[in-house]
Amino acid sequence: MRAIRWAGIYSLSLLVVLVVRVGLWVTRYQRIRTALVRPCPDDPQMARRATVARVTHAVSQISRFIPDASCLTQTISCQAILSWKGIPSTITMGLKKEDETTLKAHAWLSWNAQVVLEGNEGTVLDFNKILDLPTPVRPPVSL
Repeated sequence: MRAIRWAGIYSLSLLVVLVVRVGLWVTRYQRIRTALVRPCPDDPQMARRATVARVTHAVSQISRFIPDASCLTQTISCQAILSWKGIPSTITMGLKKEDETTLKAHAWLSWNAQVVLEGNEGTVLDFNKILDLPTPVRPPVSL
């Protein structure tokens, strides 16, 4: 049963990472993110730690085989899959000055105020945070 669950997560991750990667080649990240990320409750769902770990692991592993699957590709993919499961997360973008003429950008994903997906660009502590993109919040249903 566990193998079937992992196969499903890896298959979904492959499909989403491919869609996001192609989408980022042809359009802006805002359009891709708006199309894929669904609103979810503003509850971090601490009991779903294993789901968050499985999804982030699958996305990072699959991304190794996709050309140019950058940190932005990985974070949008992971946030989309987590939002489909009703788990809110936040994409954070940051900049760091490499030398006098070079700026380096990086994106990472946080869940419950913890970094869960960093990508390959180094530690997030080296980057100055410039933008947070939380999962849209679904308003509570009133009876």
